[in-house]
Amino acid sequence: MHPIAKVSVGQIIGLVEAVDEVGGEADAATIGQEFDMDLDRLGPVVRAAEFLGLLSVEEGDLKTTDLSRKVLSASPRERKAIIRDIIEDVPVFREVTGMVRQAGRPLSRQEVLSILADRVGSHQSQDFFRALVYWGRYVELVKYDSETEEFSLRTPSS
Repeated sequence: MHPIAKVSVGQIIGLVEAVDEVGGEADAATIGQEFDMDLDRLGPVVRAAEFLGLLSVEEGDLKTTDLSRKVLSASPRERKAIIRDIIEDVPVFREVTGMVRQAGRPLSRQEVLSILADRVGSHQSQDFFRALVYWGRYVELVKYDSETEEFSLRTPSS
């Protein structure tokens, strides 16, 4: 399962802020205790933050990165743009958005699920679809109309 498929932007930013508040480096177990999260629940958030380049992890120590400090000091709009650049490079996201561009029209939920099933397997396609919609909406990359079940691209606000 992809690291960002099961976590939210808020969880990741909250973790990065917590590490930043204690000087930019903290033991994962200590952070878990502060947030009353066991390592099973904290692990996916740590992996997602590491995947996005917002934390580095060495022997259980979490460290902020230049990118995380940039995100934390950014305005909400700038933060979305930074995360959008990262998300656009995730292969499965890049492939789906490329197919929408190539089609020149919105794709149906079923078409997107079919693309995802070919790449990640049918058992994970629903989770990836939800992640694609959630993260894509957050970074203003995609639109998804749940009534018509149409998936399309959007131009980010400036």
